[in-house]
Amino acid sequence: MISPLDLFRALSDEIRLRLVHAVMISELSVAELVEILELPQSTISRHLKPLRDTGLLETRREGTSIYYRPGEVLRDPSFAALLEKYLADLKTAARDAQSVRDALDRRRAKSREFFDNIAGRYSEWTQPGGGWPALAAGLAAGFMDRTVADLGCGDGTLAILLAYYARCVYAVDQSPAMLRQVCARARRAGVEDRIRTAEGDLERTTLVSASCDDVILSQALHHAARPAHAIREAARLLKPGGRLIVLDLARHDQEWVRIEWADQWLGFEEKEIRDWMEVAGLSVQHIRRLEPATGSGRAEFSAFIAVGLKPVPSAASTKVRSSSTLRGVNHAFQENC
Repeated sequence: MISPLDLFRALSDEIRLRLVHAVMISELSVAELVEILELPQSTISRHLKPLRDTGLLETRREGTSIYYRPGEVLRDPSFAALLEKYLADLKTAARDAQSVRDALDRRRAKSREFFDNIAGRYSEWTQPGGGWPALAAGLAAGFMDRTVADLGCGDGTLAILLAYYARCVYAVDQSPAMLRQVCARARRAGVEDRIRTAEGDLERTTLVSASCDDVILSQALHHAARPAHAIREAARLLKPGGRLIVLDLARHDQEWVRIEWADQWLGFEEKEIRDWMEVAGLSVQHIRRLEPATGSGRAEFSAFIAVGLKPVPSAASTKVRSSSTLRGVNHAFQENC
């Protein structure tokens, strides 16, 4: 517990008051504070120590740089407001505040200059969002607290991302070996209690009708014997207002994928997907062709994304389920991994 005497002794110096004033505007590095106050680094460091020791300021290390920000004492709103009122009366207050803004402008300018220089070449330097896996994880947060079915889940890459946020993820695949991989990966990721697996065909699952908020067919439809039936099955699983998301290959002419990748369809036309969704009773919300992605090195494949919405029936046509039926939803589905 810092005594009032130590606290006010730490503030009994104009340089320290200026430092507090600057840091209350923005978190700043030692180098930036040197520039703002126009004092030697040794002087700045000497005055920062009592401010840190009394909890007025605290530090954050970023590589070799040390940044100062308001400490526990200044996070008290009433004390901070009172101190800020008197700091504004310092004869250097306006100049220091402008110097802080200038320092922040220099930060922004440095970042802007970098991106101006690599405009058009960004993909040569890095990938969006820290890499596509990180971006995908961020997008998965949009499924928070929802019940999702991943049909044709493969080794569970998508299902596990969704399980970090979703209430429950039903992972369906026709390959027992793949499902064993899903469970193993789910256990390593610590989300095994949110993933349930079942061996099954895309056209016939063991899930109960209207039990899912979202159904996803990601790079699975071109492996289906009858894609239209797979979309109809996905629509059956959706609750009213639920979404079907299809991510798959656009039509292409690479016949070799039938042998090497066991593809049954060489992608799809937009009209095919739209027609199948509408026949399944879904309202097509969005269909868009995506930029080509490199395949095996021998060809480039374009993909598409399609989103269909299951309409909400009118009040007059809505049938109320019994509570016993609701309790039984997906009870027969395979246990968690």
